[in-house]
Amino acid sequence: MLRILGLTALLGCAHAAFAADTSAPPTLATVTSDGGTGTSPAVTQRVREEMHQTLVRLATTGALGAHPEQTALDIAVPAQRSVNLGLLVDATSAANARDGLRVLGTTPDSTAEHLGVRPGDVIVAVNGHSLRELGADADGRALAATTLRSSIDALPAEAAVQLDVRRGGTQLALNGPLQSVQLPALHVVLGAMATAAVDTSAQTPASGCGRISLQDLAPRQQQLFGATIELVDGTTPGPTGAKNYRVGAGTHELLVREKIPTRRLVGVSELAALNFRSKPKPLTVTVKPNTTVMIAAHFNEQRANEFTTGGYWDPVMWKEVQETCP
Repeated sequence: MLRILGLTALLGCAHAAFAADTSAPPTLATVTSDGGTGTSPAVTQRVREEMHQTLVRLATTGALGAHPEQTALDIAVPAQRSVNLGLLVDATSAANARDGLRVLGTTPDSTAEHLGVRPGDVIVAVNGHSLRELGADADGRALAATTLRSSIDALPAEAAVQLDVRRGGTQLALNGPLQSVQLPALHVVLGAMATAAVDTSAQTPASGCGRISLQDLAPRQQQLFGATIELVDGTTPGPTGAKNYRVGAGTHELLVREKIPTRRLVGVSELAALNFRSKPKPLTVTVKPNTTVMIAAHFNEQRANEFTTGGYWDPVMWKEVQETCP
C-alpha cells in the first residue's frame, strides 16, 4: 500500500488525512469578496462546482454504491486545520522502511516540495525523531509512516519542520515552515433530505407564499426557451425534476441554466455544445403572494455567435400568473 501524507481520504488512502485541529468552534460561514463573512455568490458557485466534480468522481469509481441516486449521507465536520505535507512514501512493509521512508513523489505546492524533497530520497528523521527500524503495525505496514504523520500533526500552525533525508550517499537536513490552511466547518447532506422542496414561506408567514415555475410554455416567437434552476437563495431546490417550487412571497436570488436547442447557436457543433455550455446565470425575482412567476431562457439571436462568453442568452421572468398558494 502507498500512503499519501497530507492528502484527504477522499483519494482512497484510508489513513492519509492528517488529524484535524478541532479547537476552532464548529460554525459555518461564507466569505465575501472583502474578506468578511456573509453571502458570496461567487464562493457559493465555486464550492458547488467543486462538490459536483467530487460527486462525479465518487459515482464513477463506485464509491457511492450501485445506486448513487439512493445514497443517504449526513456528514458534519467541525472547523479544522489541514496540513499540506504532500509526501508519497513507501509504507508497504517494515522491511521496506527499515532504514527510513523512501519517497516516491511529492504533491505540487506542498510543504515537501518547498522543502526540496525529491523522489528517491529516504526520510530518516522528522524534527529529530528517528524513523529507522520502527517495525510494523498490526496490518504489517511500516510504523515509520505513522510516526511521521503524528509528529507533523503535533506541530502548531506555521511551525518549522526538519526532515533529515539520505540522498544517494549524502545526508541532508531540509528545513522550512509547515504549510497548513484553516478550513471552515462543513455540513453535507446527500440523498432525499438534500432535495427537500424549497419552502421559505414559514420564515415570512405574514407575506404569504407563491411559486417559481419552469413549465416550458414560453412562446418561441419571443425567443424564449426552457431553463432549469440550480439554486434558490443559495439552496438546491427539490425534488429533482420538479417544474414548480413553492417559496415565500418576496425577493429571491436564482441561479438559472439555459436549455436552448444547439441548432440555434451559430458555428457550434453538438459535441462542443455538450462540453462547453454556458455557466448558469443569476436572476433576481420578486414573487407576489398567490402568484406564480414563469422562468425561461431568452435567446439573444443577434449574439448567437457569443457561445464561449455566454452572451447568447439571459435568464428572464417572462410571465406572472395569479394562483392560490395553499
